[in-house]
Amino acid sequence: MAPRIERRPRGWSLTSRLIVALSIGSFFVAIVLGFLGADRDNQHMAVVQAGAEQAAATSMAERAAPLLDRSDVMRLSVLASVVRDQLGGRAIVLDRNGRVLIDSALVLGDRKLSLLAGTAPFQRVSKIGNGQSMRESLAPVRFGGEIIGEIRLQCEPREFSASFDLTWFGLVLLSCLSLVATAAMLGHYWSARVRGATDALIRLAAGEVAGVSPEGSEGELQDLGSAMRELEKGMQDGLQRVGDSYVVMALSVVDGLEKRRLVAPGHGDRTACLAGRIGERLQLLDADRNELDIACRLVDLGKASVRAALLQKQGALTPVEQNSLDHHPVHAADQLECVPALRRVAKILRHQLERYDGRGTPDGLRGDRLPLGSRILAIASGFDLLVSCAEEVPLDCHEALQQLEKAKGEVFDPWLVELFVEEIQRDPPVSNDREVMIVPSGSLPWRTVDGEDDDDDLNADVQSELEVMLDDFPFEDQA
Repeated sequence: MAPRIERRPRGWSLTSRLIVALSIGSFFVAIVLGFLGADRDNQHMAVVQAGAEQAAATSMAERAAPLLDRSDVMRLSVLASVVRDQLGGRAIVLDRNGRVLIDSALVLGDRKLSLLAGTAPFQRVSKIGNGQSMRESLAPVRFGGEIIGEIRLQCEPREFSASFDLTWFGLVLLSCLSLVATAAMLGHYWSARVRGATDALIRLAAGEVAGVSPEGSEGELQDLGSAMRELEKGMQDGLQRVGDSYVVMALSVVDGLEKRRLVAPGHGDRTACLAGRIGERLQLLDADRNELDIACRLVDLGKASVRAALLQKQGALTPVEQNSLDHHPVHAADQLECVPALRRVAKILRHQLERYDGRGTPDGLRGDRLPLGSRILAIASGFDLLVSCAEEVPLDCHEALQQLEKAKGEVFDPWLVELFVEEIQRDPPVSNDREVMIVPSGSLPWRTVDGEDDDDDLNADVQSELEVMLDDFPFEDQA
């Protein structure tokens, strides 16, 4: 199977950014509408004030009609004073000829003015100098259906100081936040389904099983889920056929190496059998056991990239030759990684020569950083080589198990070695089923490391100590 795709977090999700953006936008909209609401209130109050002045002028004209008809100047003066005190302005009463009878400001005296109200009351605003304005309300005085005079009320327009409407601001902000909450729920609903579809597509691209579920999908998402299931089925069938064909081809390469006596005959099959017993003891999943079985059967695949003369050489290998031979797992991994369904198998093969103490190749992984499949493969392969290959006579099961126990903690996982020893002692493999291969210098199937070389390198000691310390942290990623 293909490896799981690791996606790094990219900050806030789209839904979170949408909520923040809409909330900030709602706040600014509420502020703007709060100022606009205050201005609207000021205009409304100005209109109300002007209407009150006009109504006062009309009411005064009705009350002044009988008084003006009788030329009752005393009572007209009282009426004008009352209106002036109520509105804080100036009241002027004209008779039918336009002569000023009453002026609450005592400015015009007996001056004669033109009657402007006509048949209907109205208002006008005029400039009086120094940038100031004056609003004048005019109303005709009727008595017996005849116009006998005119009432004029002059008031300075008031400036209202309300600059922000908190009520309007709160109402708009609450409404906008309600819309934001609705948008957040809808965004989360759709984002979860789009994210699920995206993850499924990514897993499909990596060769994994997407596992798209039709439940909970509606409309377009349901159609997308159906299309993805069809795509998954087709891709999985194609990838499975490619993977199976590639495994068959790789097994034929290994079979060719065995027939030419370049590797131990039957080594992969026996290793797969031994590793399968460990996997069954560990209760591994079927998919993991299948990948481990394929990796064991292809354990010698990388040696096809090594010169045949090097595999057949008698005597000890030079450091350069040993280094070339130690890189055969890398060659095998490179050949299998091109097939998505075999990438996990490639990872197991790549680390088969790693050591539990971190002194192996090619990446120097140590401890639980080593893939579990690689640790199982190393034990099973090492045991089979001990009982199948030697300079003269291969070891028996008991001696081979002793060699594994000596190397546990350094080369092999000690816990897995103990499980393997218990399993072999319980049911030893039949020795007649294996073909013995006599190889030169084949005492141990794993390369030993001289520990004295590390004592001269202070940097290596420091790095080793740091690595041990890092392994103790629970959040450290496991390979």
